[in-house]
Amino acid sequence: MKSSIHSITAALTAARRPQPAPTPPPPQVELLTQEQMAQRLGISRRTLHTWTLNGMVPMIKVRGYCRFDYAKVIAALQRLKMQPALPSASALRRVIVPLPHAPATPTA
Repeated sequence: MKSSIHSITAALTAARRPQPAPTPPPPQVELLTQEQMAQRLGISRRTLHTWTLNGMVPMIKVRGYCRFDYAKVIAALQRLKMQPALPSASALRRVIVPLPHAPATPTA
């Protein structure tokens, strides 16, 4: 009888204690190689490399190898898509800029 009262008291005491909140699992990070990332985006590896050099796409170095976090790359590309695009160099070359007129010289 004494042991059953003791077990009930212990159970009630344990129930009153605040339980620690369960910790959420860490978010899954999907790190892709340059080839895998280029394939998912539907671009060439060279284009991905150029975008990385220009700072358009974030890249992570893991033990000397380039890796790409898919979610961060997509977010960066969506931010770039929302910014107004600058005209390309070839488009700027095609713009016709009027030359200043030379003073008229009388012809003899």
